[in-house]
Amino acid sequence: MKVSIYRHGLLATALLFAATGCTWHLSPGAQHGSVSPEDVVFPDQNSAWQKAGKVAEQKDLAKIKVGSTKEEIYQVIGAPHFQEGFNAREWDYILKFYDDNNNMETCLYKIIFDNGYEGKLRGDSFQATEFYWQPASCGQYAKN
Repeated sequence: MKVSIYRHGLLATALLFAATGCTWHLSPGAQHGSVSPEDVVFPDQNSAWQKAGKVAEQKDLAKIKVGSTKEEIYQVIGAPHFQEGFNAREWDYILKFYDDNNNMETCLYKIIFDNGYEGKLRGDSFQATEFYWQPASCGQYAKN
């Protein structure tokens, strides 16, 4: 019986989330689905479980918008790179991009999710509400 790589990846991610807990809030207000820009807290890069990060494509990031679900985001850029569980209100990534001179730039990317999730049995899903970059100039890579 064939099992897709996606299902194996999703299962591994679910196990990782279960093992790492489910209440991850670095930024004040994240548990309510909104963070003031001055309150955004990015995790220490050294605390990532995927320290190398991921080379990302601008065209892929452009698919992530307000209202995107965690499942949709997982399909585009994978599991978050830090210890966030599935029920976390924020996901953090280390993303790498090539600039026009073919130099690689490393960026931290934070996604804040809404607080309306009531559980899979109700057919709910977390939806992205806000996006933040460190440094802020990395936001250019999310534009079409």
